[in-house]
Amino acid sequence: MTLTAELNQKAKAILIRELGPVDYARFIQQYEEGTGNYTRDRHQWLGEENAEILHEQATQLATTGELPRPAGAKLLTPEN
Repeated sequence: MTLTAELNQKAKAILIRELGPVDYARFIQQYEEGTGNYTRDRHQWLGEENAEILHEQATQLATTGELPRPAGAKLLTPEN
């Protein structure tokens, strides 16, 4: 029976050989656990904006031309 460490080394070697080092790293990142608590910490970098505030900001940017509206797109308002 193969030890877990040996099995991991063999699997790593096979994946690197078949995928290449870059795609191997991308593959492994899917299974690595992140750190922190996104639900709790997101307010530190996202702020307290809600849908209404975001709508106001998008409307202002669209009005000034800083946010071009795609052809055929309709700007939704709370009334519709």
